[in-house]
Amino acid sequence: MTAPQNPITRAIWDGTLPIKFSLDSTEAAALGAKAIVEPYFIEAPRCSYFPLWTSQIRKYFVDMALNFIGDDAEIWYDVDGTPLKCPPPLPWPVTVHFKNFPADKLIKAQAIDATQDFFMSMIKEADFLRNGSTKKVMNLSKNDQTQLWDGLWSKNYDRFWSVNYRLVINDGQMPKNVPMRIYLPDNCPVIQEPISPVDENGNQLTLGDVLHQVLPELFPSPLPSENASASPVPVIHGIIPQLEIPIVWASQNLCYPDNFLHIVVLLGI
Repeated sequence: MTAPQNPITRAIWDGTLPIKFSLDSTEAAALGAKAIVEPYFIEAPRCSYFPLWTSQIRKYFVDMALNFIGDDAEIWYDVDGTPLKCPPPLPWPVTVHFKNFPADKLIKAQAIDATQDFFMSMIKEADFLRNGSTKKVMNLSKNDQTQLWDGLWSKNYDRFWSVNYRLVINDGQMPKNVPMRIYLPDNCPVIQEPISPVDENGNQLTLGDVLHQVLPELFPSPLPSENASASPVPVIHGIIPQLEIPIVWASQNLCYPDNFLHIVVLLGI
């Protein structure tokens, strides 16, 4: 089945992120490395999950004579000492760890089946926020639910979006809330709260309206600041969107595969 043609979702789907995976230097000798282990470079799809790449990354390092006999759930990643946080330079420098799993910071569930379960739970959570129930997801056939996941891990745009389009478009109805998460610097807690897409008069809200509503100290106005260089900016899929775009349009066109609109707020770029 062919997905509806949408150049925006297609461009996001086709986007990639260059990543440099380096073995943690303190673990190399303990894992039997006899020489410097060269990093592993890949261009990963922007719409993907790390556990889908772990087996490939593991094979590369084990083929380099690394003495590792554990399973993929033991493998974890960090950026500058913190598990995959902070906006990095490109290629994204990710350190691969085969030892000392930080169970206090990460959930030990790197297996693909566990990732699939997590993905589907997020799809259901997004549906619940939009409609007050998970009825639309649960009414999908078993084949459609399987096709969502298969389309994601196989990087097949048509397979994924021919099903997901029906969820995000919501039968043309205005959602009760917009599935959205906001990420702030300095390890601040992720912000997720019910966000209505309309005001009390039924007028559609913009991205700027929502950011002003949720973070009034950072966004004192829903309109762009005159001093743009010193103002916080939202980043979605690596771009800085206009604050004037309708939040429903953003949710339908700029959402991630889990159907959440993930917004990173950068300060003074």
